[in-house]
Amino acid sequence: MPHFRACFIGATAVVAALTINVAEAKTPKDQLVIGMNMVNLTTLDPHNANSYESYHVIANLYDTLIRSDPNTPGKVIPGLAKSWTVLPDGTLEFVLDDKATFQSGRKITAADVAYSFQRAVKLGLLARAYYANWGYDAANVEQKFRAKDDKTFVMEVATPVAPSLKLNALTRVYGAVLDKEVIAKHEKDGDMGRGWLASNAAGSGPFTLNRWNPNDIVVLTRFDAYWGGEPKMKRVLVRHLPESQTERLQLEKGDLDVGFQLVSADIDGLAKNPAIVIDRLIGSGFYYLIMSTKDPEFAKPEVRQALRYCINYKDINDVVMKNYGTSATTFIPADIPGYIPDIGNVYDPAKCKQGLAAAGYGDGFSKQLLSLNSTPYADMATAIQQNLAVAGVKVDILTGNGDQTYGPMRDRKFQLGVGRTASSAQTDADGWLRTHVYNPDNKDDANLTNLQAWRASFELPEVNKLMDEAQAITDNEAKRVELYKQALKLFEESAPPIIPISQRVDPYAKSARLKNYVGDIGWMTRWDQVEKQD
Repeated sequence: MPHFRACFIGATAVVAALTINVAEAKTPKDQLVIGMNMVNLTTLDPHNANSYESYHVIANLYDTLIRSDPNTPGKVIPGLAKSWTVLPDGTLEFVLDDKATFQSGRKITAADVAYSFQRAVKLGLLARAYYANWGYDAANVEQKFRAKDDKTFVMEVATPVAPSLKLNALTRVYGAVLDKEVIAKHEKDGDMGRGWLASNAAGSGPFTLNRWNPNDIVVLTRFDAYWGGEPKMKRVLVRHLPESQTERLQLEKGDLDVGFQLVSADIDGLAKNPAIVIDRLIGSGFYYLIMSTKDPEFAKPEVRQALRYCINYKDINDVVMKNYGTSATTFIPADIPGYIPDIGNVYDPAKCKQGLAAAGYGDGFSKQLLSLNSTPYADMATAIQQNLAVAGVKVDILTGNGDQTYGPMRDRKFQLGVGRTASSAQTDADGWLRTHVYNPDNKDDANLTNLQAWRASFELPEVNKLMDEAQAITDNEAKRVELYKQALKLFEESAPPIIPISQRVDPYAKSARLKNYVGDIGWMTRWDQVEKQD
């Protein structure tokens, strides 16, 4: 997708001056400067974003009806909606805050919310998978997502779903509310603003989009009239810094306030600096290896099972993923109801070789593995390459940006890949499992791109059935958890093509000058309350 420079309020000259200022001096007290590798920041459309980097920016351009409390993961707090009610049939009613306005100055109405959620489904972008799980499609969204009155948005039930699952998911970027009147001015050929929103914004968040140059810089400007209160920072600059050592040096000099995607050695070095704070967020997702079952070798369960024995999970987690993950054996962590001990990953190179030989591949075979070219993906891919080589499986690693890596996975045109996922419900088994084991429609044109099993062309009808049954239970938590455990057990027994390597940890470094910079495990970190102390 082509990207275009987005300039607002005639600020090009100002931004150029600011960029020079950032490189030559300490960061000003009213300016937050963030460094990250922005190769995955490929869109600013909330309904088509699927990267850590995009989420951070979008979270500050748009508001959602409800938000996740960053201090208490899993707790939902008001956003645009000041209150909400769960009706007996599971229908959700949200009452909007009277103060809520778009950056255009227009009051936010329930019709805007309905339009936003309808758009998420009708365009068939990445957001569609969330809503499709709940029974919503292009044919029913205009009836199911509706404005009861100007201030009350109604989300009617399409299929029985535990309301808590919807509430948790709506805190994510796909729940962003868009200004339908601004979008209408930029709509082309009925695209609901898809082309324009890829590099522009139409939200109600605390910052406006001043400029975005892909793989260069994003500049956000304080929206003084923000309905939630004036942000503390006048400006936020996100700079493309793909080299960890450069980030580290600029953090130590005071030219950066926050740094992401640092390599382990730089994280460890910065941790010794009293002027720097290292935060390690235990994330709600996994780093994983995925195989396409369209591939003739990976279509065979005995080959998939053999490769699972090949991977030295302990060494990868102890060395490569030291600052980025914790050991994971299966797709429900030990602290989440539904976890099954002693199931999933086991490293046994002898069994790996025996399994491949029994499947007719004693001499191995060759495959291509897709990986992002940033930390820690490339290092994880290299470790997996070395592990598989011991069993005679030759892996050629192809690195690239988000479109080059995740694009073929979303199109189901790949052999092997490594990546990272996120859960839509951080404290619920459904949020952890669904992304990885669920695939209700295995056709290529289903476009369920957020579901890893769909990407792998892998469908287990019995697992789908158990997931659907569990999701629909609203009054028996023990039974719901038991169904998730059954689904997980069946999935693991199938020699699945998606293998968890590590439970996600999201490390970042921040200046000790910062107050109220609280990272969000769902990547929706807000910057409006951040201050600096000298």
